[in-house]
Amino acid sequence: MSLKDYMLWDSKENVYDFYVKINSKAEKYEKISRNGMYQNIISLYKEDPEIILRLCSMEEIGILKKLLDGRIKRQENGYIEYLLFQNLESNYLILLENNEYYIPDDLINCIKMAMNLLDEEAYSRKDVVDSVIIGIARVYNVLPLNEVVTLLKSYSIYYDLALLKKELKRNLKWVDHVDVVRYKKEDYLISKDFLFYKDVLKLRKDFKIAKYSLEELISFGKYKLNLFHEKVLYFLNFLEMHLSPWAIHSFLNDIIFYCGFDLNNEGLLLNICDSIPELYQEVLKVIPDFPVWIYYGNNLNCLKENIVLPDKNDPCVCGSGKKFKNCCEKLFK
Repeated sequence: MSLKDYMLWDSKENVYDFYVKINSKAEKYEKISRNGMYQNIISLYKEDPEIILRLCSMEEIGILKKLLDGRIKRQENGYIEYLLFQNLESNYLILLENNEYYIPDDLINCIKMAMNLLDEEAYSRKDVVDSVIIGIARVYNVLPLNEVVTLLKSYSIYYDLALLKKELKRNLKWVDHVDVVRYKKEDYLISKDFLFYKDVLKLRKDFKIAKYSLEELISFGKYKLNLFHEKVLYFLNFLEMHLSPWAIHSFLNDIIFYCGFDLNNEGLLLNICDSIPELYQEVLKVIPDFPVWIYYGNNLNCLKENIVLPDKNDPCVCGSGKKFKNCCEKLFK
């Protein structure tokens, strides 16, 4: 299947979301067709092939290089591979057919042009910074932007406030995961993976910023996990032995939410683990290695009183892509 055929088949909303992401002068939704968006996207790639590189991590660029040589069979047990291929799919750079990933024919030349422009050293540095920013948002959920600037300096990453704001609006890798919001006359970096920043700020008291190494923030930014803790790596290996990559992703979103709000509720955690004793015991080992977004000591009743929950059929705020009633609603029962 060509990219054109796929975009004409996919929902207009999905295609438009991506079209707007890479085109700062996008037409209004009502004034452009899926074919028009496809033609515009291909034209943008031909004018500036580096757009493709700016969408990708170095690992994803490596996958595209391999796919230029032929198709890659989908693996069923790799969480990290799942995230990488999922991102390439969501950016319409690869397609999946007959359980194999491939670059559509009408995109191959654009990707070849992008690879010819690749400066691996420069993009490796950019990949580090991109991952650190996403990692900071995931670790803290919400953080004043001036504190983000100060924190970045401690890792020898230098932005002034104005430049960081500008970059946050145009960086193609950040746009799906982080945002800047103004709340009570202050600018904050927030996580778009877990949109709870107002509730986190209400509940956050005596908050002392946790310290993470540069490598740990990169790991959180890329994979939502601190894979520099050996027991977390063992935990992921355990999950990969028993769950599909998609199920691991959904399960980890629940655990991140649970730990982020420091729920500390044995029955709730057992429910998240579907009352599977072996899974529950493995989760207990790694709970301390997940970030806490607020202060310690909250309980479920406190959160129920403070958090405004979405309607049952709204998308779940945990980022799973499912409806709230089919996902995190169980956390509040």
